[in-house]
Amino acid sequence: MPKTLKPVTVTFNASGATCNPDPVPVSRALNNGVEWTAATPGYTFTGIDITSSNPGEFGSPSISTNQAGKSVMSVADSVADLGDYSYTLNYTDPEGNCNNFDPTIRNQT
Repeated sequence: MPKTLKPVTVTFNASGATCNPDPVPVSRALNNGVEWTAATPGYTFTGIDITSSNPGEFGSPSISTNQAGKSVMSVADSVADLGDYSYTLNYTDPEGNCNNFDPTIRNQT
């Protein structure tokens, strides 16, 4: 069975953002990365900062727009090192203001 990106839905509001799921469970056996999709119209991903002592654990983000017009961001995850990784999702709101949100990635077997 080929590995897939772990889907995460990000909902934005005036007070910030929430990810579902959080933490994001990434399985070494099933997943090769994470894909975040903005559920709220008008919000756009601009990047991600992941805290990891292994520089090869995570790839560079790929940001695009899906067929529904929602912002989508994906990043490769080698799942070589197990454990929790804090990360910061960077995004702009509908008015163009820059913001960020700090959920967690959990690499597991």
